[in-house]
Amino acid sequence: MRRTINPCPGVLAIFALWLAACSNQNFQPEPDPQTQQPDLAAAAAPLALRGPAVGRKLMIIGNIDGELVGQNSRDAIFTDRLIADVGGAQNLRVLVVPAASASPAWLGGYLRSVLAFRDVAASQVDVAQIASEDDDTTPGVDESTWQNGAYKPSEIAKVTRANVIWFAGGDQNRLTSLLLTSRGKDTPFLSALRAKQQANNLILVGYSAGAAVFSDPMIGNGTSYGALSLPPSTDPTCSEDEALCVSPGLAFVPASYQVVIDQHFEQRGRFARLVRALALTNQRTGWGVSTNGAFYVDLQKRTAEVVGNPGDASVVIVGRRNKAANHEQAGPPFLGDNYTVSVLGTGDVYTLPDASHPHGLATHVDPSEVYAPFSAYYGTPDVLTDAFGDAVLIDKVTESFADATAQDSGARVDAIAFKADERGNATGYRMRFTAVAESTVAWNADTGYSIFDSRLQFTTISAKFGGLEP
Repeated sequence: MRRTINPCPGVLAIFALWLAACSNQNFQPEPDPQTQQPDLAAAAAPLALRGPAVGRKLMIIGNIDGELVGQNSRDAIFTDRLIADVGGAQNLRVLVVPAASASPAWLGGYLRSVLAFRDVAASQVDVAQIASEDDDTTPGVDESTWQNGAYKPSEIAKVTRANVIWFAGGDQNRLTSLLLTSRGKDTPFLSALRAKQQANNLILVGYSAGAAVFSDPMIGNGTSYGALSLPPSTDPTCSEDEALCVSPGLAFVPASYQVVIDQHFEQRGRFARLVRALALTNQRTGWGVSTNGAFYVDLQKRTAEVVGNPGDASVVIVGRRNKAANHEQAGPPFLGDNYTVSVLGTGDVYTLPDASHPHGLATHVDPSEVYAPFSAYYGTPDVLTDAFGDAVLIDKVTESFADATAQDSGARVDAIAFKADERGNATGYRMRFTAVAESTVAWNADTGYSIFDSRLQFTTISAKFGGLEP
């Protein structure tokens, strides 16, 4: 039971920007015989772009559903928004970048199938030949031969034809290795993309690994429990599963915002991983995006909103000040306190960070649905176990924070995560979410709970369980 209440620049200009980017003294193409500067004349010939300029936007998706049942797809809410923002189906030009994927052909085929029901022709969805893995569903094509695609004029020309570029999921480190040179500089493909973005005529979309790369630094691998209990990984390939690994991203979110992105956020309980990543990189703000949810960022307007089917999408905003203010212990174990946590639902809006609001400013779309936390609609909350489990933060912590009765010792929700040996000796962590004077919550019958400006603290715990002895 849940609480209820009543209530464009042209092609030549783009290529001028591209030339400026490529002439920068920091640009260093790979010293490979296949590496070559784009043939601008050949690339410019077929580039008549239809429709109005689409602005400079980022659609950061935690993960797509990837299923089409008849004409229905949970992902249609994302594609429908894109169609609206480019001025109609006739104007949509999608370029899929499959570089992260072990199945490079899949996303292009899926989007063509989904968009066909929105009157988007298959020819309006193209695939950049940039990949390092072969797709066994295409026996006539060896996609592993596409490793140098980010240097080829044919692929750079596709950037200029597109108004939406969609990065597939898979392995974010694979994606950055193909779009950045071995020196960490932009490949020609990435330079062309940035030029068109700066011309305010490109929407960048990424899901899963394709979303992780939007920040720089980015989270390359690791779990929440591993981030707290293990030293950070120094493996440049981020191949370890448990220890937190941070690596260079593509910086589509401007560095001035000091943002790190995480994805699959609620389903994999990644809030501790994100906090640890902020501390490791000395960044200030984390954006954690749920599966089937998107954070749609307008860089021109400096705003963002949560997009997704109602009740099926969330974005978590984590704020950090600095090592001293958050009393961080590098560990292991990693510990800290006084982090801010806001959980946003579908339709909630956000103003990007600035000097007055270094973590940005999140607000609920309907002020009449906002109220003080711990409304006493329910009894006092239990300590929640499996803190890093599926949707614990979104479903259980937020519900208790909004509508439970405060304990005698304070208005808070405790969630724990621990590991026990066969003799019953357990160690782990307590995550304490506390209400302060500025904390608020909201409830909407369709979208569920939102919370704003809770405080988060990490402490260690130990226990002895009976009945586990050999």
